[in-house]
Amino acid sequence: MKGILLAGCTAALLASSPVLAASSDHSVTHPTTPSVAALDDSVDPALLEMRVDQLKGKDIHGSDGKDMAEIEDIVRYNRQLFAVIDVDHTVDVSDKDVVLPLNKLRVKGDRLTLDMTKDQLQGLEKWQKDRYERVKETGPLSELGR
Repeated sequence: MKGILLAGCTAALLASSPVLAASSDHSVTHPTTPSVAALDDSVDPALLEMRVDQLKGKDIHGSDGKDMAEIEDIVRYNRQLFAVIDVDHTVDVSDKDVVLPLNKLRVKGDRLTLDMTKDQLQGLEKWQKDRYERVKETGPLSELGR
């Protein structure tokens, strides 16, 4: 009797194995490393064609057209690009640099614009050198992260 019961259980287990195997597909797909544009498609395409050295030292103008800040550097954190912004915008001496996601900047003609007030800009996260990776690549921003 035990032999018949054991044989029946074994047969049932073997018969259900393909069903269990089909329903427990635990395959993992690993995405390829996305480009900067894929990470944040709201970055101005004209900005993505610029190089880091073209952005450093470039003035940022508010929506009123007034010069309100200057880009000090381009940095990366969690595969996202940020501009280090000199908010005080005084002769190479800054009390407060902040980081700004690049998707906030727009290119209008030969100017960089930002739809923020100077007070809003000063309220951004303070630049922390050890938290961000400095971007050293020389090509256009669109090719960073590829």
